Amino acid sequence: MTRNTTLSGILIAAVVLAAAACGTSSSQGARPAARPAVSTTAPAATTQAATRPPSVSQQVADWFNGGGGNQLKAVAADSQTVSTDLQTYAAGNMDAADGATLQSDDATFQADIQAAQANLPPAGVPGLRTDYSAALTYFNAAASDLNNAVIAANAADYTGAATDAQAGSTALNNANTKLAAATTDVTNYTAS
Repeated sequence: MTRNTTLSGILIAAVVLAAAACGTSSSQGARPAARPAVSTTAPAATTQAATRPPSVSQQVADWFNGGGGNQLKAVAADSQTVSTDLQTYAAGNMDAADGATLQSDDATFQADIQAAQANLPPAGVPGLRTDYSAALTYFNAAASDLNNAVIAANAADYTGAATDAQAGSTALNNANTKLAAATTDVTNYTAS
């Protein structure tokens, strides 16, 4: 028996899109209802159904539709933009104008990462929250490293700039690996 295939399709498509884009708006997702207190008297059947917390599938769908999906897409798009900026910056021998573009796009990237970090998916899908959080952590490290690369280059520290740029590129790759792991987490959950 498989779990909600619509949920599977939505999350897998979003995570694959993010990973393919290089590697995710900032509204908060709905929080699951708190588990009701245990009562010594049994409420009517309709009351029990109304007070049950949402299923894991529903919690994830609420997170995704409540902002999580848009945040994932924004971070993925930012990652692609910053990667392209880095290539342009390196190809242009660390031109100051290209560096300014990289830093500007990097600031947007960091803001979107922070919004996504404040709205992680629910923990009910084994590994998803952990892998997604790790991807965001790597993306944040990449953004910091790339910003430091521009700062170093502007100070004529080209060795430091190259080291920071390489660290940023490695962090982007690690983020993509964690997004792929998040895809696997969703696939494994929906197949069980």
